[in-house]
Amino acid sequence: MTDHSSKSGRGISRRGLLQGAAVTIGGSALAGAAASPATAAATKPFIPSGLTYSASDPLAGFFRKVAAGTATIVTAGDSITEAFGAASPQKGYPARVRARLRNGAGQAPGGFDYVPARSQYATVDKPPTTVTYVSYTGANGAAIDLRSATYAGARSTKSGLGRRAVALTGTGVRSATFTQRCTSFVLSWRATSTRDAVSVTIDGTKVTLPAVSTGEQTWTSPKSASAVRTVTVTWQSGEPFLEGWQLFDGDEGGGFHVLEASQSTSRTEGFSLASSAANGNDTWADALRRFSPDLITSMWGTNDYGVVTPAVLTQQTVNYLDLVHDRSPDSALLVIMPYQLGKASAAEWAKYRAAQQQAVTTFRSANPGVAIGFFDLGAYVPPYFGQTGTTGNTYMYDGIHPNDTGYDVIAAILYAYLTSTPA
Repeated sequence: MTDHSSKSGRGISRRGLLQGAAVTIGGSALAGAAASPATAAATKPFIPSGLTYSASDPLAGFFRKVAAGTATIVTAGDSITEAFGAASPQKGYPARVRARLRNGAGQAPGGFDYVPARSQYATVDKPPTTVTYVSYTGANGAAIDLRSATYAGARSTKSGLGRRAVALTGTGVRSATFTQRCTSFVLSWRATSTRDAVSVTIDGTKVTLPAVSTGEQTWTSPKSASAVRTVTVTWQSGEPFLEGWQLFDGDEGGGFHVLEASQSTSRTEGFSLASSAANGNDTWADALRRFSPDLITSMWGTNDYGVVTPAVLTQQTVNYLDLVHDRSPDSALLVIMPYQLGKASAAEWAKYRAAQQQAVTTFRSANPGVAIGFFDLGAYVPPYFGQTGTTGNTYMYDGIHPNDTGYDVIAAILYAYLTSTPA
């Protein structure tokens, strides 16, 4: 297992944290933090200067791949992974991890990677101020606001990374548009039959894409010079589902990619049909094959706490792991336990942490050749990030979600883990 003990650290300012990838992680700890995660958990977050792994660590192969400067990571989870409360998705921890990995390897910033067809947090009771990238129009060309409660695509959460697809129809949401800088992109959509078709318009140039089969469909745009481009995907026939786009900006050839694949308000049960949840399904995992991830991470637990028992969470986590391994058998897996909710009982939270650890142990026993690890974020981030509630909290948007600063702390900690070196 990975050695979570840290090397010597140094103070780092809030301004430095806000600079994201510009921060040098080697030997960085928050000012006033204790010298080890075990004692830091009562005061302030702790950013380890570096972590090590043994030769027998299940993720040793993945760590070596990171050291070589190339890896594709898919991050599943709930609203914390979706960057609820950040200024934009690019301020969330998945995008910040990518920026740190690229910066550490001397790679250019590159594109945004995966942009799902919609933001799940846009339809919660109290949407955050976090910006979204995609706009929508109906059959009459009028704008449709997916933030409103009037949008309820019954099948729109079934497919794609994060289960955040949008059903395109002739009468409902007819088209979806984004404007971003890129050199090319990969369009992800799903066909319910070979009657389905969509069109893609790039800066006014239209291409029609009929479904070649049922299920997952992929189209890669021609590569061009880096420029801000407007891309619209429009319904043509049938019942297609738009899943999202992977955006490149000169980084098509390799390097680091981190694809955010989460869903706000979700629990573990929704990401495996075997867990028998009312909204559960396996369809979303078909999209994993398109991206061939080297590592798939999951960070659930915040919404599971107090809703299901620890024993049930163990089984639901195993169900999820079974599914993603079936769909992407060459991917390493990492279960991340989130930091403790501020209002949660420490003793009860420990039971849910143990439940996820048990799921990893159970899955590993049944699949001895699969690379799978467990990482406890709560060993580095205390409840409320070490502060006394949410009022004036340096790191939090509300009582659950980080703000830009808090997300950067999480990214710095995960960066230290993902770049672990041999012991």
